[in-house]
Amino acid sequence: MPLHALAKPQKLLLTSFLLLLTVGYAVGLLFVELQTSLRPDGIQKQFLGAPEGGDGAELAFEKSPREMLVFLHNHLLGLSLIFLAVGGIFSMAAGVHDRLKTLLIVEPFVAILTTFGGIALTRFVSPAWSWLVMISGISMGLAYVTMVSLSLRELWREPGEILESPGGKSYH
Repeated sequence: MPLHALAKPQKLLLTSFLLLLTVGYAVGLLFVELQTSLRPDGIQKQFLGAPEGGDGAELAFEKSPREMLVFLHNHLLGLSLIFLAVGGIFSMAAGVHDRLKTLLIVEPFVAILTTFGGIALTRFVSPAWSWLVMISGISMGLAYVTMVSLSLRELWREPGEILESPGGKSYH
């Protein structure tokens, strides 16, 4: 059933879930910003540590293999479930072209692998991989915002309202 055809209690449930999840996602991004300054050298410092007497007031230590496994395990599972839920809701949006819908549903799962694979590569292979973490993290965030925004638009559009895609195809 398309999102716009759901009963009001279902729309309120999904809207509440998406909004609260978005607050949680934003808090997570704020934490990443505080830990890394959203810069490749910040990512490197977070996982490789900083030399003694480094540039910051806080000491930064290299993450042990055990710490990396716990970090990667928690984030891979948690983000996979987040994107399963968001993608599942988004898959019911009738006003989105199938190709765009497929791209937006699959992309975050690829980005999860490249983001956290990049973190592991940064820690264990070379600091140069921190750029992959930046690019794939941005891609994941853009997919999240797009899916949530389009889902909310679809949930609350007026019955019978016609939406047009950039390709000119109309959706009811």
